[in-house]
Amino acid sequence: MDEINKTNDEIEIDISALMKLLKKNIKMIVICTVLGAVIAFLVTNFFMTKKYASSARIYLIPKVTEQGYADYNAVNSNSKMVNNYVSLMQGETILSKVADELNIENVEEVKNSLSITNVNETEIIDVKATTDDPKKSQAIVSKTVDIFFKEMQEKLDIKNMTISDQPKVNDVPVSPSKKMNTVIGAMAGLLLSCGYVFLQYLFDKRLKTKAEAESFLGVPVLGEIPWFED
Repeated sequence: MDEINKTNDEIEIDISALMKLLKKNIKMIVICTVLGAVIAFLVTNFFMTKKYASSARIYLIPKVTEQGYADYNAVNSNSKMVNNYVSLMQGETILSKVADELNIENVEEVKNSLSITNVNETEIIDVKATTDDPKKSQAIVSKTVDIFFKEMQEKLDIKNMTISDQPKVNDVPVSPSKKMNTVIGAMAGLLLSCGYVFLQYLFDKRLKTKAEAESFLGVPVLGEIPWFED
């Protein structure tokens, strides 16, 4: 039982000493935390490439019955065809024409900038482009949708599509996030400074108290020399 209590006391003393060391270095920890946040903010604001997005939404219009209701079979047919339309829009035929008309040399650049998805298995398709230029993002989306509509109408005689949301030039960057990166920078500064203090404590082999000396030497301490400040 004595050994257990002794071990627990040692752990408690260690934690107490570590907390005191952290408190002693609190100024340095705060400075490192603030410095990390400031550096992350400056790097994000001045050195990281900003990305801008533009998007459009395509809606497949279902056929209407004579009674004025949406044709159930047409709705099911549209839902099944949506994924096919997404694949066609992502294909080389459409994207190469987009690149040619926008004077973009590499088709892969257009492909990598685009995100074309079916919204929750509905008759809606979202087309989104993300680049380092807001006007370029809008142009890629607009041209992709225009060429896709033209191809579908001329080659497949599909005319039941409309654009419910037009692509716009968005001057507000979608990435990088200043707030998120600043928080990450602050956390990095906090963790690094606390880690430094912990390592400082871990490798400090000096005996600082009477209890530590008795535990290390295995003999009682007969006297102490007082420390006087100058």
